[in-house]
Amino acid sequence: MHGLCPASRRSRLSSSLDPMPKSLLRRKLGLIAGSLETSLYHVVQVIPVNIVRILCLRMMGARIGAGVAINHGLQIRVARRIAMDDDIFVAEDVILDARGGITIGAHTSINSRVQIWTAQHDWQSPDFAYVQAPIRIGSHCWISAGVIILPGVSIGEGTVVAAGSVVTKDLEPWILAGGVPARKLRDRPVVRDYRLDAAANKNWFW
Repeated sequence: MHGLCPASRRSRLSSSLDPMPKSLLRRKLGLIAGSLETSLYHVVQVIPVNIVRILCLRMMGARIGAGVAINHGLQIRVARRIAMDDDIFVAEDVILDARGGITIGAHTSINSRVQIWTAQHDWQSPDFAYVQAPIRIGSHCWISAGVIILPGVSIGEGTVVAAGSVVTKDLEPWILAGGVPARKLRDRPVVRDYRLDAAANKNWFW
């Protein structure tokens, strides 16, 4: 059996000790950081006190205004790209995928099991390329239970989205919208002086 000559052995040993390319190192460090961040989000899901839950999200970089109430079971991605104004209610088991950025206006209610997705895969791409785009929800909106909002959508001030709808394109202000895909069903009266008092009306525990 023929062995490697000393020079070949040294060459193989040297190549195995070569430093990792910077691009690969950055990718690996990014994956590690992402895993740690995801673990922290899982902890936030089960924190039973609203004030502590919001404090943790702020520490992760989320911009959350005064009087916001967030129920348990929140699934979140990239908290630092979330901006919530004052007096917002987020019900249980909501998904906020903020990789592309999410902005929510004041006095808006996000009901149970709503899914807001700012990132997805392009079905027309040969390799289903990753794409993302920001989502903006105006003030005085009501996003009803089970609604799904897809990347790049803006929902105008005062708009109500009916339960189970899928929002694939922009919705104008002060309308009732519904369906798959969601479309305008009728106009709503313009009333800007009501308040949710979300935090005041929420049980402090859970």
